[in-house]
Amino acid sequence: MSLSDSYNNAKQEISETSALNSIERLLKNNGLTVEDIGKINRVSISANPEDTRIVLSPKWESGPSWQPVQQAAPTIVNPKVRQAPSLISSDWKVAVALPDPQIGYRKYEDGTLDPFHDEAAMDVALQIVGLDHGHPLAQIINLGDFLDLPMYGTYEQEANFAHTAQLAINRGHRFLAEQRANAGVDARIILLEGNHDKRLNRFINNNAAAAYGIKVANMPDSWPVLSLQNLLRCEELGVEFIDGYPAAAHWINKRLRAMHGDRANASGSTAAQYANSNPNISTLFGHTHRMEQQSKTVFDRDQAIKSVSFSPGCLCRVDGAVPSVKGGVDVKGQALQYFENWQQGVSVIFFKDGDDDSFHFDQVHIHKGKTMYRGEEILATVDKFGTPLQSSVSAQL
Repeated sequence: MSLSDSYNNAKQEISETSALNSIERLLKNNGLTVEDIGKINRVSISANPEDTRIVLSPKWESGPSWQPVQQAAPTIVNPKVRQAPSLISSDWKVAVALPDPQIGYRKYEDGTLDPFHDEAAMDVALQIVGLDHGHPLAQIINLGDFLDLPMYGTYEQEANFAHTAQLAINRGHRFLAEQRANAGVDARIILLEGNHDKRLNRFINNNAAAAYGIKVANMPDSWPVLSLQNLLRCEELGVEFIDGYPAAAHWINKRLRAMHGDRANASGSTAAQYANSNPNISTLFGHTHRMEQQSKTVFDRDQAIKSVSFSPGCLCRVDGAVPSVKGGVDVKGQALQYFENWQQGVSVIFFKDGDDDSFHFDQVHIHKGKTMYRGEEILATVDKFGTPLQSSVSAQL
């Protein structure tokens, strides 16, 4: 190569470097980075940085490249017409407590969805809601951790959590719609906020505070767009969302409080902790995923004061699918089988309002998609993944 050629090549490299630097400085001066560029329409480069011009289209002009979290699609609900209870007497009413379904998924490379919630247990729970309990069904109480939302948590993240938030919101809305369909139009449906449900709200507050509380234009009384009240379409289904975890609580009657809970005694009884710390009231709680019951009697000058604390367990899977401190995934991101010390079930509470604030309750165990309640065997119509079981399909045919 001649001296002249070497000089010309060096001059060209310097010119290109200068041009690139000019572009970089122009982007920086306008608060942009290379990642913000969606499409470059025209470039005019000059040795003088002040004369460099770029006409580009930003990435956000055509919207985000991922599916943003949005409201679940609306569901048409045809609530069942509940017949007059067969054993109705005095003022007894019924409440059914549904604990911790942890609705969510892992999404594997082939598109397979691996749910955290147990579709079979949820199916049995809905059948229990729809039973004739002998007295009017007055309340369905979702005890919190309705959604899992691991992608918004502070624990270790997994690649397979990506693009599953919307799927969880859609399934959560459908579960609420199924509750309304089985309960009829008169029963109250309560949804208590749990620590997992609170993850989305906390994530927005910590990472996008400017978007916190944004509402639909000209609808000042509406829920914030990214609130679970809005995303799950709670008002359309007549669902009362009680937020403010851990203080969020619902009083079934004057003596019995329902809450998600903020205690989990791994080596002992969480129910005993509640009973000992609040012996003057009774507490229905979730959070631990364990079916527990603990009674306590104290007294004052005039009478004995009896209370009970109890948990119906959970409606999520108990085989290692739910992200937890004891669970794990393999190199492909698939959850390993690990049986947690968790139990599935629901609580059926019979209660009175007013001065006679009596209540009694049944703990209904669910195991492998079936239970026995009041002499009747109840079988799930789907497996834990939601696939219809052959027996139920045959029965429908």
